Order: sequence, then structure tokens, then C-alpha cells
Amino acid sequence: MDLASFLEAVTPPKLRKTYLHSSTRTTSPSFSRHHLDDLKEWPDIHTNIQQLLEPLLDQKSDEFRSSAYLFPRNAQRWSACGSEANVVRLGNHVYEQPTVQILQHLFSIDGDFDDHQSTMHIGDPDRVFYTYTAATYEKSKSKFLIEWKPPWVLVTPENLTHHYNDNRANIEDEVVKAVNRLYGYMTFNNMIYGGLCNYEALYLFRRTGNIGLEVSPPFLYSDYGTQSPVAALTYICKTAVEEQLQPIHHSPMEGGLPRTHDFILDNLDFEGTWDEKLTVPWRNMVLKLSGIGRKNVATVIAGEVRPRQGAGLRYSCPAFFKIYDITKPFNLDLVDKEIAAYNRLQSLQGRYIPRLYAAGSTWKTLKILVMEDCGGTIENMTEELWSRAKKGIVAFHRHGTIHGDIRINNFVIAKGIIKIIDLGACRQGTPAEQSAELAEFDAMKKDWEAEHESTIG
Repeated sequence: MDLASFLEAVTPPKLRKTYLHSSTRTTSPSFSRHHLDDLKEWPDIHTNIQQLLEPLLDQKSDEFRSSAYLFPRNAQRWSACGSEANVVRLGNHVYEQPTVQILQHLFSIDGDFDDHQSTMHIGDPDRVFYTYTAATYEKSKSKFLIEWKPPWVLVTPENLTHHYNDNRANIEDEVVKAVNRLYGYMTFNNMIYGGLCNYEALYLFRRTGNIGLEVSPPFLYSDYGTQSPVAALTYICKTAVEEQLQPIHHSPMEGGLPRTHDFILDNLDFEGTWDEKLTVPWRNMVLKLSGIGRKNVATVIAGEVRPRQGAGLRYSCPAFFKIYDITKPFNLDLVDKEIAAYNRLQSLQGRYIPRLYAAGSTWKTLKILVMEDCGGTIENMTEELWSRAKKGIVAFHRHGTIHGDIRINNFVIAKGIIKIIDLGACRQGTPAEQSAELAEFDAMKKDWEAEHESTIG
């Protein structure tokens, strides 16, 4: 099957709305982007897509035929949507997966779309596109992201550019809220391209200059061929992969080396203490993030604190940065509990828990904990390490506190010293709860030893 036939075969069905509800976790408005210029239209994007794809319309692939054969049945089955999750699932099938097929078979780009936990970035966009190396299956940093909204929440405006510019002061407006959130994710992750989709229409966004944002005309679900959402996604993903990343500012990050960002502390409101040797203000420092870390509720990234260029200081200290998206009330509650636990257990810092150097927030959207470099997860637990870990739990209990989330991944080691992390579930605990937590620890140890019996022996 050639590309022209494939694009026609994967024309999406009309969405059938069932019982409607929103699965969005929060209805709080995204922080207003006062510095963002009025939206401008993205000129010539349709022409650019045609120039890319029209010369390839007669290119054939056996994979196109097999994918097109399965497309109608699954598309119709999943077209009955009553929640945002249903809409995203349908969009993955009718928009994202055909795009992945075209990128792979016509442009030799191995990549995929996934949810926000699939690869390293800051914040929780709905879907991200990344590439990977076939030999090692190592994922790249996100190249492009999409925010999804159900069409009954984000009604397709007659003209998105005019609607946003005329209503941008109303941060309760769904269009304004969605664009602001998308722009926030793009700036925090130093991305040039982003997308906003309510299934019925896909809009592509491109950052320009320091504070500019261009938006494409809508690509409607009923459009076909090189005018379709699949064609648009193919173009934007290929462009995002191949285009050299340019530093774009008015973000809390400076463009650095690939996979590296520097947070500028002028944009952060920090509280905390650094080690006694450092007597200079935080405003003279930058946080250098290497982009190597893990993603769960928060993004945890390794890096260092060092003086900003021109500060006239010589200082560098390894650190971990735990970054929460606090536009979600659950995350704000969690990070506040974690900070409170570190303060309550201050005497344990550096001994049984990491030392918390500082906590700060920026733009009312991110909250950041700056902690000492506490190494990594433990691959080989010895009796000495188990004993040290249990002493840490007992030390919590002496302060009237239980950890609340006893898991092997919450014990890390650096330079032979084991420490307990992830204090967001910490709370005051009764003696009975403390005893139960010690029993939980013993059970975890027993399970781990049973699983690693051959290694221990």
C-alpha cells in the first residue's frame, strides 16, 4: 500500500459521545503568561507539509497495508468516548500510531508516543513523542508534546488565535487555560514545538523569538491526505527530531548542552540553607540539571549547584533536584508534607535521610527541593546495610514519625551510607503504627532475600 492510500485509509471516525465527564485531575487555571506575546498565525505550514509528503505519496510499505486493515475495527470500537482517557486512547490509535508508522517506514525515524512518565521532562504533559536507538532501546528526551482535552471541555473555537488574544485575561477560559499550560510545558522543557488536540481539531504551536508563539490553522479529524492530522503530526515530529535545538529564553532555564539545563535562581523564590562554607546569596548561583533521573509523581534529576557566569566565585556541589508540578493540588500537598518532614527530622539529615539544602518555587507552577547527592538504588543488600536501614526507621520512630511508604526503592546508598528518601507520606505515628511499620520492614527484607536467594548464597 502506498502512502496516499494509507492516509486515506486511516481517516478517523466521528467521535461518538457517551456519558460525558472529565477525568482531569484539577480544574484550577494555569498560571497566566503575562510575558507571552499575542498569538500569531503560523504561515505556510500547509505548504511545508505538502512539500514534505507529496513527493512520497507513491512510496509503498507492507506495514501500511496491515495497519490499514486493522484500523477501521479498532477505530469504531473506541470511538464511543465518555472521558478524557477514552479520547486520548482513540487519538493514540487514529493519529499517533499511523504517524509512527510513516516516520519509521518512510523517514527511518524510530520513535513513539507515550504518557508523561515515559521519558525525562519537567511537568506532566498528556502525551510526548520521543525517539530511541533500536540497538539499545534507549529513549531520547521528549521531542514534542501534546495536550489533550475532550471536545465537550475544549470546544473548537471559530479562530483559536483571535479567541486567545481577545480572552487571555480570563484564565478560567478553557482555551486560554489550555494554551497557557501547553506553553508552560514547552518553555520549562526548552521545546520549540507543541500540540493541542480535542480530537475534532489538532493545533500545532511553534515558539518564536524569546516570547512569541505561532499557531497553525486547525487540522480537522475529517480532513484527509496531506491536510490531515496524521500528516501534520508526521511533519512536526520529523521537524522536531531533525531541527537543531536553539536556546529559547524567557523560561527558568538557560539553553545548555544537550540534555542539560541551568535554572536561573533569579526566577525562583528559595528558602533554605546551603552548607556553611557558602555565604553568598542564592541569586549568584545556578542549578545545573544533567537530565538523568527518574520520574514518578515528581521528576528527580541529578546535577550540581554552581556560581552563575560572572559571579566571581569558585564553587560546585553535586545535588539532586526533586521537581513537582504544583498546578495539581495533590502534588502541592505532597511536596509541602515532604518539606515539613525534612524540617521535623532535621537532626536525621545527612545521617539517615538526605540533607535538604533548600526548597523553592517558580512562576507558581513548579516547586523544587534541592538535596544532597544521595547516590542510587541498592543492588546488593548486605546484613550491615539492612541493619543500617532499620536503624533509620527506628530513628524516625524516636521522633514520633512513621515513614509511611516502606519500599526497597526508597532506600538509597552513597559512599557506603544508606539513606531513606521520599518523605511525602511521613506523618505522626502511634506506637502501634510504629510497630506495624517495623513489621512491614522485616517482611520487605524477607521478600527481598527470598527473591535474591541464589545471589546471597
